[in-house]
Amino acid sequence: MSHYLYELAQLKENILFLQGPVGPFFKNVTKWLQNQGCKVYKINLNGGDEFFFPQNSMSFYEPITEFRQFLIDYIEKYSISAIVVFGDCRAYHKIAKSIVDSNSNLSFWVFEEGYLRPHYITFEKNGVNGFSLIPKNYDFYKNIEITSFDENKGKSHFYSMVYYTCVYYVLMFLKRRKYSNYIHHRNSSLAFYASHWGLALIRKLKAKLIQPRLIKNLFNNKYKPFYIFPLQCDQDFQIQVHSNYHSMRSYIFRVIRSFAKFADDKSYLLIKHHPMDEGFNNYNHLIKKLSKRYGVSERVIYLHGVPMPVLLRNAKGLVTVNSTCGLSALIHGLPVKVLGNAHYDIERLTFQKELDLFWNEGQKPDAELFERYRSYLCSKSQIKGSVYYHDFNLKIND
Repeated sequence: MSHYLYELAQLKENILFLQGPVGPFFKNVTKWLQNQGCKVYKINLNGGDEFFFPQNSMSFYEPITEFRQFLIDYIEKYSISAIVVFGDCRAYHKIAKSIVDSNSNLSFWVFEEGYLRPHYITFEKNGVNGFSLIPKNYDFYKNIEITSFDENKGKSHFYSMVYYTCVYYVLMFLKRRKYSNYIHHRNSSLAFYASHWGLALIRKLKAKLIQPRLIKNLFNNKYKPFYIFPLQCDQDFQIQVHSNYHSMRSYIFRVIRSFAKFADDKSYLLIKHHPMDEGFNNYNHLIKKLSKRYGVSERVIYLHGVPMPVLLRNAKGLVTVNSTCGLSALIHGLPVKVLGNAHYDIERLTFQKELDLFWNEGQKPDAELFERYRSYLCSKSQIKGSVYYHDFNLKIND
């Protein structure tokens, strides 16, 4: 079984990179591919793209309505055989994917944050997350060899991510007139992020004050048995594209109502706020209102800042839309219910019946099936490391 990255390298042809993550990641991947004998091209869409990938690149300045024809002409001119992107739901990348789908001579490859968090990168052919080609038939994994899993955490990439993000958005702002037609996939205002990051810092400091008490209560079994419901960023493509409701508020309503009506009246529901969403959304009022409406105010706890591993080691089960926390829960052998579209939502790994039945019928995952599934992930689509490392090396399980 060949890793997707080796499959791309074996093309030995002309590869076009579109938009990558903030930072020099795409430039580093380019060097690796060039060492494998590939020729790499790049199209930049804004000042941040241009800053981190200035060489052998071309900039697109026109309205997005003209991008399709521009890309078709570029592909023909440079005999492109493969397109590589970071994230497959951005507007420009969706246009590229539609071109690939209508041309059998082209292939589409996608980088994304790792399915196995936090020290892996995902790379797949055709699409990621809900668009992934990962087989969902458990019979497929019967003959997959179980391989060792590298559990070394590696170094933190948080400060690199913050640094690259700041540089990227500053350059996007400084060159906004040059790329006046560019449409970003999220808010690109520096003032917007400064205000929300400031609010996030305040909320994180507040959470640190109450976190020790919450963890103490967890270890003292005050909230046992409990289920975890990890929230996701409301504007994330996992919610906007790969789920049914397209709103975390709708999922919060659904989960609290189901928990109140069908879970054991001695159990608790711990709703964990997403750490990257601290400055953007707060569901405290909604959760309190719904908990009161359904008579579970004392049994629904809204958490900020408590580490997920602490929760997973003590939980009875986990409900998620399609977060990678679901994979972490499977690693811990917990029953998992997926509400959206997730590549790991496979019979014998996750609960396949309705949410209302999960609270009392949820079963632990098939441990051997999960090991085979994880081995397949690592061997086919996962790369050890982070897109934000300064000295990134491509490390793949062979």
